Amino acid sequence: MNTNDLTTPQMRPPTFDRLMELYEHNYILIRRLFGDLRRLQAGDECPWIASVTPKIITNGRFTLDIHFTDHRILGRSQRPLRLDVRIYHDARAAELIETGSRSQCLRSQKNRCTENQFKRNSLLQRWLLDQLQTYTEKRN
Repeated sequence: MNTNDLTTPQMRPPTFDRLMELYEHNYILIRRLFGDLRRLQAGDECPWIASVTPKIITNGRFTLDIHFTDHRILGRSQRPLRLDVRIYHDARAAELIETGSRSQCLRSQKNRCTENQFKRNSLLQRWLLDQLQTYTEKRN
């Protein structure tokens, strides 16, 4: 057996199943930060760090859209990191959504679309893990 042919979990190509696992993990991380997501209201403050501003965009029966602005992380244009997250209460999933209109994936581009969604939501996962670490350090 050639061990060079084996892929590590990080190197495996993103699949729909792995994307769904990522959505579920992001939901769990957000729950760990906010607690009961159904109780969030517009104007609620971020409990873990002052440089992060959450804004509830919509709060429906099955979904919750939150816009996060992290003033600690500046992009190339020196603007803060902005993340729009949609939480699906019934599916217990959270995804980073594109601003503006949601892109529709054509069947022929399904793999590329899944890969792009996986990259975006991996960014969300890393950001949430960083926020959770900051929150844990602040409490201790």
